[in-house]
Amino acid sequence: MKHLKQIVTATTLALGLSLSMAALAYTDIPEEMIPEDSAEPDMSAVTPVTVGEVTYLSGGIGRAESVAMRQNAKNYPLEIVFVEKAGTLEEYLSEVTLQIQDVSKNNVLEIATEGPYFLANLPQGKYFVSAEYKGEVKTQWVNVSKKKHAKLVFWWRTQ
Repeated sequence: MKHLKQIVTATTLALGLSLSMAALAYTDIPEEMIPEDSAEPDMSAVTPVTVGEVTYLSGGIGRAESVAMRQNAKNYPLEIVFVEKAGTLEEYLSEVTLQIQDVSKNNVLEIATEGPYFLANLPQGKYFVSAEYKGEVKTQWVNVSKKKHAKLVFWWRTQ
């Protein structure tokens, strides 16, 4: 009987801890983990822009537009996301100065983003991508291919 009480007590404690952790984790879920069917996609404010050989979308402000951009990402070989991190909190950014250069250092595109998501149809190749937010520049190289989706995430930390 004593052994049964210990098992019941241990199970009760484990269940209580699991529920507490689930509640804590639920309050800190990143937006991309929230089921996409919880908002109707809305691309009405985001229209494709073509500059030279590049067609791109920039946006993702608000839940519906964000869902629509994520769903559209698979149709573009390059996806870039801009995030500011303050402790455990993450905030998606807009008005990031984005510059994309080819391997010969020719500017392919330079824009101020209109939301946290940027999707682009670039010709296949290797590109140098720089993103500036509040005077801080982040850079990454990316290989763009029609066969494989490439995703970059630029992170800025706040004090």
